[in-house]
Amino acid sequence: MIRQPLIIPDIMRNSPRPNYNEILRHLPAKPGRPVRLPPPLHLVFLCFTNRCGSAYLGDLLHSTGAFGPAGETLNAGDVLRVCREHGIGTFLEYFEHIVQRDARGNFFIVKVAAEQIALLVQSGILDQIIGRSDFVFLNRVDKLGQAISCTIAEQNNRWAWDSPSQFPNEQLVYSAKRLTEQIYYVMLVNQCFGQFFALNGIMPINVEYERLAADPQGELDEIARRLRLPGLPIAFEKLRFRRQAGEVNRQWRSRYLREPDTPAECFFGILPEQQTASVTAHQRADEQQTFVDVLAHIHNVGDVKGAGGMWIGQPRTGRWVEGFSIDPRRGLSQLDLEYQSISHPDQPQEWTLGGEYCGTRGKSLPLRGFRVQLGNVAAKTFRCEYFGFFMDGSTVGPMTAGEICRSITWQPLEAFKIVVSRV
Repeated sequence: MIRQPLIIPDIMRNSPRPNYNEILRHLPAKPGRPVRLPPPLHLVFLCFTNRCGSAYLGDLLHSTGAFGPAGETLNAGDVLRVCREHGIGTFLEYFEHIVQRDARGNFFIVKVAAEQIALLVQSGILDQIIGRSDFVFLNRVDKLGQAISCTIAEQNNRWAWDSPSQFPNEQLVYSAKRLTEQIYYVMLVNQCFGQFFALNGIMPINVEYERLAADPQGELDEIARRLRLPGLPIAFEKLRFRRQAGEVNRQWRSRYLREPDTPAECFFGILPEQQTASVTAHQRADEQQTFVDVLAHIHNVGDVKGAGGMWIGQPRTGRWVEGFSIDPRRGLSQLDLEYQSISHPDQPQEWTLGGEYCGTRGKSLPLRGFRVQLGNVAAKTFRCEYFGFFMDGSTVGPMTAGEICRSITWQPLEAFKIVVSRV
């Protein structure tokens, strides 16, 4: 028995949801008419986190001939592109379109992130098809190995073994903090899946990546049993994907486990409402944190001012930060402070000196990251930390010493806080 209607756990609602948010900004996704799919069709949702081995599992299943390719067709880019090309006006119509397009025999398979499960529930689709759906939950036990793989891929953009790359290994940047962020993020998303399954009485088909790599046919035999299929013999000659881990992965793993100062925790929580700065009220922060004043230009709002130590912006409104300036006070000069805005991951702006504005105004161009650093003597007598709240729901920080403050998904910045204090 499965709960009806399905419920979305709070952790899934409050976790980063870039595809969910982007799709809902352009397409109606409220429950409407019944879903129209062929009666015998069975749906398989391959639940994954980045670098857990889902492409490999999808490749194995596809090689059996029982399934089409397990694509990521619920990503916002694919959804909105296909809707434009085919004149599709709702998410329900889009889902019907890809199911009928990509089904193989009596099965349709698709990769889903936790946020896309939430979208299927929110749109009323999953409640209607839950009786003929199965969930394959792929979990990688070695979270550090997964984090290393994610961190490398986000730098060289090689998400598949055969993806072209002109990015040499020598340019990869090791960061213990980034690896720790990735570990916590993967664990957070896995917890989203786990709570969704548990609260709704769903028993997924659990697959461990390590078991799959050691005995792929054994894992597929268990999947076949759960799907009530006579068998899923792998055609190894048809496989496309291979393992990508190499010497860099081993070096980073060894370094991370040797370093005594590896970050012990990271926070991907929700910014408390009481900590946010109102755009209509100028609240004065603690006197010890007012070594700077901050101005931000908010989309469809205008310029907003605040003091150091305050959150500036409007979280959860879709009103992003377009630019900002930081004015030094109380012993700091313009030359002691510099900062940089990032509107595109590959095109950061020039460093800006204290008191000067960086970013844009009135161009609807959101900041997706920023960084701040102290210079001269001030770097020895003051400490600067900064935090960001992003449109995917993540809070990132504290960042220091010129580190880039941005979400894992590079979503627009909605609020930020600059804290300058004496050492």
